[in-house]
Amino acid sequence: MPRELSALSGLGMPDGTEALYLALLNRGTATTSDLAHDTGRTIESTTTLLDWLRANGLALRANVLATAGDSGAGWSAADPDRALRALVLKHETELLQVRGSLPHLHEAYRRSRRTDRGERPFDQLDAWEDVGHRYHQLLRDARDEILMWDTAPYVAGETGSMEKQTLQRGVTFRQLCDPDGLTPEVSAQRASIGGLRARIHPDLPFRGAIADRTTAVITLDHEPQNAKALHLRSSPLLDGLVMLFETSWSRAVPIGGDPTGLNEEEREVMTLLAAGMKDEAIARQLGITTRTVRRRVQHLLAALQAKSRFHAGVEATRRGWV
Repeated sequence: MPRELSALSGLGMPDGTEALYLALLNRGTATTSDLAHDTGRTIESTTTLLDWLRANGLALRANVLATAGDSGAGWSAADPDRALRALVLKHETELLQVRGSLPHLHEAYRRSRRTDRGERPFDQLDAWEDVGHRYHQLLRDARDEILMWDTAPYVAGETGSMEKQTLQRGVTFRQLCDPDGLTPEVSAQRASIGGLRARIHPDLPFRGAIADRTTAVITLDHEPQNAKALHLRSSPLLDGLVMLFETSWSRAVPIGGDPTGLNEEEREVMTLLAAGMKDEAIARQLGITTRTVRRRVQHLLAALQAKSRFHAGVEATRRGWV
């Protein structure tokens, strides 16, 4: 396709009009018969397309007294710089009107999913094609962050095209991975992807993803090619899933990093704290000030999301930190 013809294809011209207009531009002036010959069309169809060009300011009739369908009627092209600019402006205006109507269309879409009890917070998907479509839609519409639960089967070196496009747009991923089936090759690949932070958690209940904390796709089976899932919208149920992810994330182990994230002194404080020692005793044991111990303990409580020293000791033991 000539570059000029390709450039005109986005202006919404009727089929064949672009080629006819370029033929008229090349000739300067021509009869209907000449243009029909150049484009391989009938006199009738050429006349119809020329009338469209005339109505949109792209062609001028050389003989205003010529009758419709006259094969000898002469035509000339209007200045494309002025005529095409007007057509482009018209389409830009129409596209802006469409864009302005999107909120109203979205509201109509939401109303269609309401029941007498209000809008349903979820839809059930019962075919793997629907699950894949909703997941790709979730990635395509994401603007800030994807929260993801991922399980085997893993394939080293494989990142889906939709995931790549989403990362390239600057959307960040936080991914929880099940250690079962997670090979060193897969771990290294996950750790090398820019924009992706991956952690390992041993108790993932499902596969799924949440986009911008407003929509999610959660699987209802454990098959490699998931055929059943829930598509969730903003609701207390989705808020609960976000809380579940954040809690699991705080207790997960970073891929390729220190599972505790503690320095040597903090590990020693943690061990003595779990043994039930007071701040003063820990300070004497480690040869540091009580103030330093208290600062380390506060950091440990925050890292473990613990509300008390006893809770911190229990949580550290559960995670295998001591």
